Amino acid sequence: MAVIEVDKVTKRFPDGTEAVHEADFTVADGEFFILVGPSGCGKSTLLNMIVGLEDVSDGTLKIGDRVVNDIDPKDRNLAMVFQNYALYPHMTVRENMAFPLRLKKLPADEITKRVDEAARVLELTELLERKPAAMSGGQRQRVAMGRAIVREPDAFLFDEPLSNLDAKLRVQMRTEISRLQNRFGTTTVYVTHDQTEAMTLADRVAVMRKGIVQQVASPRQLYNSPVNLFVAGFIGSPAMNFLPAELDGNTLKLPIGDVTLPAEVTEKLGGQSPDRLVAGIRPEHFADAALVGDDADQGVTFRANVDVIEWMGSELYVYFDVPESADVGLEDIAAELGTVEVPGAAGSVVARLDAASRVAEGEEAELWLDIRRIHLFDPDSGANLTAQSEDDDDGADGSGAAR
Repeated sequence: MAVIEVDKVTKRFPDGTEAVHEADFTVADGEFFILVGPSGCGKSTLLNMIVGLEDVSDGTLKIGDRVVNDIDPKDRNLAMVFQNYALYPHMTVRENMAFPLRLKKLPADEITKRVDEAARVLELTELLERKPAAMSGGQRQRVAMGRAIVREPDAFLFDEPLSNLDAKLRVQMRTEISRLQNRFGTTTVYVTHDQTEAMTLADRVAVMRKGIVQQVASPRQLYNSPVNLFVAGFIGSPAMNFLPAELDGNTLKLPIGDVTLPAEVTEKLGGQSPDRLVAGIRPEHFADAALVGDDADQGVTFRANVDVIEWMGSELYVYFDVPESADVGLEDIAAELGTVEVPGAAGSVVARLDAASRVAEGEEAELWLDIRRIHLFDPDSGANLTAQSEDDDDGADGSGAAR
């Protein structure tokens, strides 16, 4: 196992394009660290620099006590699992898993021991004599993982390993990867565009946008205290709603009505009172007013015309319109996130309500908003003006915003 230090690492291509700009973080020994972001954000390029498939233009990469900028991939003692499995079709499972050990010229009995142990852990023992063509996608991915495990590397590197699997199998393999990482305790760097994978697997997550690391933090910290509009919009499903807002003293004027901010929210502003703000509201911070109970005095009640309801079984997604929309460049964020629009940006808001709610499509509903959970963003810089520090966020262990 090893610590991986990424010190202001930049990747610049010959035409001047910067795929990664001054990435700066440390992956702790034994940590499960995930790089997440939309397509083209530079996460795979950064992973390839760590493993040695891409040169580092500027900055320093250290694995353990060694600077590895100029060290060949084969000498870094890292094992990589690719999206497309990269198995040899003419070899059996046993031969595929043993191949990297044969290249290292290990004794035959040691190779057999390692392959048999990995096959047992991955439940591949009965498949050792099969070839890849006779296996399912999930089985092939487990073989690729087994080939990495037998090498006993300092770190595992995963490049979107579950992208080719169907939804049900992805859930199963997420659990499998988490179980294996816990068992072996090997330092792991994992690339994905799927925020669900990032939030469920990682000890810490680095969110990337246009080659720049936006925030490095635990999943809890990312969700509760995103540093800017992009992270707030990327993390969470359904996405955070964004509404235009104006602050007058401790009164926040929103399209759904005026809200008196509690002291804990105004204290986070630290005396800042910009003319314009963007209010960020998670869908679950709305509720059916009839079901709120004892917390009613901690929020504000308003009426809205329900446009669409999506019944999810355990909850409802309720969509309603607001008279104004937030015009702060959110269209660019929506394009990067692969969505048509960001909730609230086009006047439509989504609320996640308890399944017991009796709101109905096409009717007016009385909803409640938890005012303690509102995020306030600077529309010019995108910065979250009410983000908690790591120490304030219960259970967070992240390293905060990237430098």
